[in-house]
Amino acid sequence: MIWLLAIAALILGLLLTPLLREKLRKPITEALRRDAPGDFAELSAGLTHYRWIGPARGPVAVCIHGVSTPSEGFLPLAQELTEMGYRVLLYDIYGRGYSDYVPGPQDRAFFHQQLQELLAHEGIVEDFTLIGYSAGGSIASSFAAEHLPRVRQLTLIATMGMHHPKSQMARFLEQRNGAFDVILRLHYHIAVRRYMRAALADPKIPEDIARAQRAQLQRRGFFPSYLAAIRGILRTLNDEDQRLFNQQGLPVLAIWAGADQFIPRQVIGHLAEVNRSAKQDVIEGADHGVLFTHPTEIARIIAENLRLGLY
Repeated sequence: MIWLLAIAALILGLLLTPLLREKLRKPITEALRRDAPGDFAELSAGLTHYRWIGPARGPVAVCIHGVSTPSEGFLPLAQELTEMGYRVLLYDIYGRGYSDYVPGPQDRAFFHQQLQELLAHEGIVEDFTLIGYSAGGSIASSFAAEHLPRVRQLTLIATMGMHHPKSQMARFLEQRNGAFDVILRLHYHIAVRRYMRAALADPKIPEDIARAQRAQLQRRGFFPSYLAAIRGILRTLNDEDQRLFNQQGLPVLAIWAGADQFIPRQVIGHLAEVNRSAKQDVIEGADHGVLFTHPTEIARIIAENLRLGLY
């Protein structure tokens, strides 16, 4: 009998430890937000942190980060874009950076609502350039497809949404089979933590951005948000969106990382098949963190396509 009780206690402890760890992680407090750069918008689902970079006037560029890095990741490129005359809007998607954690599915509708409400909050009524990185590229593509008249041009950087991730971690996080799903929800954070630490090992990532990424691992709501996005926005492909852009003439520029460990090079040919008018370029030697490690090269590609009238 004592045997069974000991085993039951051990199992219960293994199941409850991750829940306790999540409770012990630091929530985003008002004290932390007082030191945050930029401003906050009270939207229908919660507070959204955002900031403007660049001149008070000029064409607007809205940037959407990925699921593991907050808006700080866009700062180096935002500075480059301001030199080109853009007025850049950065914001933290829910569950990242200084924005509130919002429980529930993180599918297209979830991300679209936040962006649409933020644009309304900031009075952006003219068309704008939309730039998405990694999972943010999938959000940007699907948003542009639903709000085509509002988007002047679309830039995708190492974008997700053009293939189904086949990595071991991606397959692991997508599993939803009965008891396994219960165990996964309690322990998947271990795999996510290992993945992010491996990504942060790249010495080319600026220290301030690496610090912002590491901070995500300590904040309450990040891990459930990550899983919700893996099982939400990242399960859908943007093929039909790209076909629509080709038909309607939306300028699309896709910038890829030549040494990307997460996005296979075949996506370049696949995008060319579904959107013949899309312009594409590759930054050789760059990995998936290309946004942080090669912002000058990304800005150069954007500027060249603007100058040549290709985008």
